[in-house]
Amino acid sequence: PLAKLVSSLGVLLVLQASMLLAFGTTQQPEPNVLPQNTVKLLGAVIPVDRFILTGIVIVLAAGLAALYRFTRFGLATRAASENEVVAMLGGLSPNRLSMVNTLLASVIAGGMGILAASITQLDTETLPLQIVPALAAALLAGFTSFGIACAAGIGLGIIGSLIEYVTSQSWFPTAGGVALPGVYELVVFVLIVLFMYLRGASLPSRGELVEQRLPEAPRPRKLAVTAPVMAVVCAVALVVLPFDFREALVNTMIGTLIALSLVVITGFVGQISVVQLTLAGVSGFTISHLAVNAGIAFPIAPILGAGAALILGLITAASALRVRGVSLAVVTLAAVVAITNFGFVNTTWGGGQTGSPVPEPRLLGLDLGPRAAFRGLDGNLPSPVFGWVVLAVTVVLCVVVGLLRRGTHGQRMLAVRSNERAAAAAAIDPRAVKFLAFGISSVIAGLAGALYAYNFSSVSADRFDPFTALSLIAFAYAGGITLISGAVFAGLISTQALFPYALDKWFGINGNWFLLFGGAILIITLIQNPEVVAGAFYKKTHNRPAVHPPEHAPETVPMGLAALDVPGTVPPGVPAGRADEIATAPVLAVRDLSVAFGGIHALEQVDLEVGDGELVGLIGPNGAGKTTLIDAVTGFVPFTGRVELDGEDIGSLSAHQRARRGLSRTWQNTDLFDDLEVGENVAVAGGAPQALEIVDLDWAAGAMPDQLPEGTRKLVGVARALAGRPRVLCLDEPAAGLDARESEELGRTLRELADRGQSTLLIDHDMGLVLSICDRVVVLEFGRVIAAGPPEEVRRDERVIAAYLGGGAQVKETTP
Repeated sequence: PLAKLVSSLGVLLVLQASMLLAFGTTQQPEPNVLPQNTVKLLGAVIPVDRFILTGIVIVLAAGLAALYRFTRFGLATRAASENEVVAMLGGLSPNRLSMVNTLLASVIAGGMGILAASITQLDTETLPLQIVPALAAALLAGFTSFGIACAAGIGLGIIGSLIEYVTSQSWFPTAGGVALPGVYELVVFVLIVLFMYLRGASLPSRGELVEQRLPEAPRPRKLAVTAPVMAVVCAVALVVLPFDFREALVNTMIGTLIALSLVVITGFVGQISVVQLTLAGVSGFTISHLAVNAGIAFPIAPILGAGAALILGLITAASALRVRGVSLAVVTLAAVVAITNFGFVNTTWGGGQTGSPVPEPRLLGLDLGPRAAFRGLDGNLPSPVFGWVVLAVTVVLCVVVGLLRRGTHGQRMLAVRSNERAAAAAAIDPRAVKFLAFGISSVIAGLAGALYAYNFSSVSADRFDPFTALSLIAFAYAGGITLISGAVFAGLISTQALFPYALDKWFGINGNWFLLFGGAILIITLIQNPEVVAGAFYKKTHNRPAVHPPEHAPETVPMGLAALDVPGTVPPGVPAGRADEIATAPVLAVRDLSVAFGGIHALEQVDLEVGDGELVGLIGPNGAGKTTLIDAVTGFVPFTGRVELDGEDIGSLSAHQRARRGLSRTWQNTDLFDDLEVGENVAVAGGAPQALEIVDLDWAAGAMPDQLPEGTRKLVGVARALAGRPRVLCLDEPAAGLDARESEELGRTLRELADRGQSTLLIDHDMGLVLSICDRVVVLEFGRVIAAGPPEEVRRDERVIAAYLGGGAQVKETTP
């Protein structure tokens, strides 16, 4: 959704710049399309146009609901929205449907804008921000129900009117002689957070589409060379450049820091956050108030300012833990509007539009600010000294972010970005990773805000407005939101940076024209190349061919298997199908487990055990509930009953906590972390470095998952599950996509692991594999266990033959 969101931001930039160029920032006269007379109701005087607008909205919502519920166009739109690929196979054109729906939405929005102009301020800032409560209403409706969206919108409008009435009372708190601003925006934000917390989920459910489509986030490989070279170039440029370009270079580096914070939170973790520029403003205002009211100056003030940004960033993270994608963008946009209006515009807490002063930074008597004694070659302000301070902070933070991407924490962030469910199964806590990313990005944004405050010697609300925050995301994405070099490029094209300043100075293209052309170029770039500038350059210079395995070695046990520390107690050599010789105490015990999705019972009173060193097969027809059982056991769906690991009830533990206790799994559809190399995919789970050798894939450690065939990707998933040395290994169709030889080798490896004490629960449709290597087999049908026992016994069970194998079917065995 990020590319679509950014393309929408491109349209917004074009429209906003066009309005600014045509009408400026002054308020325009409102057209009175609707009657302006009033009526008296319950003692209150209410304009008639409010009732008319409400009626129009209700009729429009009913008409749209009927259109999308009963017409072929509506059904086609809903189908394409749910699954574009299937819609195309059915002869539909998702692009054409998207275009028609966009035109329809634009006509409705434009018409309502004309009708509502008389009851709001008609200027280039106030009217566009009405999108925030509108998005809030749509979010409350899940972007699916016109009726709920209509009711929520009317409800928010009523709340706004009540707040407007309350704030007009003499007893209401004031700031600077006027009523406390931003109360309505704050209420909208709180309502969104409360609703999304109650409605959201800590992890996406199976089948839920969480489509990121972010560019790749490759490992920085030349930090030791690039960072010093860029530092020297910029340090010299700060001395030799004229004063105006020197100022633009400082603005470029500050913009780079803001974009760098977006690289961490959006590029690495996939969280679409609009709040980064606002966090910079929080830091700047904090520094101003600390200096003016408490006498706290540099270097303590910027540290405390970054701390304030950190606290607010973590609060935002806490409010957004149960949402993701576009919903998170709406939540953080509401936070930006609330903080700006309730905090920054408030002359007591913020600085209002006039600004709040910030003193020069001094350290041990040395002036480090823009007015320092050394003035550069031209002898003019700003001083290069402050530029060097900004440069030092920028270089250090760029290196820190690069090292973060290289390290374990960066790998875990990319794992969460790629697939939260698979990350949790690899013992990664997605919430902790998101908190860490929000924290790091907030500190970076806070430091950028501190430098911004010192650079301009003041902070004001208009420099941190929502439109600037939205344009910043567009700049960051255009540069390359997953790359440090992309952050640098975003800094170059950000407001008052080198590129827009040069265009203004040399060609007379000022800020509004730059936004107009920049928005248009951004839209065209996204259409031609969604990877945008830095991402496209990286892909051209790092072309990756498909990776193929070397010539197959003789059939031997993989080398890594002998070194694997399997946490079981069964001695080697117990043959398949000898369940009576396996230790009696179960490692995994499932008691009376049931799962229901609404009124549908997916599992009913299932009992299952996996002994120490036992290999148990779980079979059944499609839809029998096999994957749902693993989902319940590993913590991904709610259930009733009891799940025990080594005799301890783990039913209350989350998915990542169960994985840390030793309950590992693979996935039916692979679910590798496509942003990580194969070796990183395995290493991110922690544990055995030889896990790839166990499945004979050590040759693929440096490859990316998309370079490998599907069967090999399945084996990587098995290696990742083994890397954590699990007590119980749950495999969901690991042989799907493997050829006969690969399936045979997988069976041999699983049997050898079981002989060395690895407890395993295996789901697969390769009946030859399951019946030939498993100690016991459990059969599910319609969510119930219909048979369980040794393979030979299950093979002859008439219920199994009727339900799964088919009458008289013969199964060809595969000898491991």
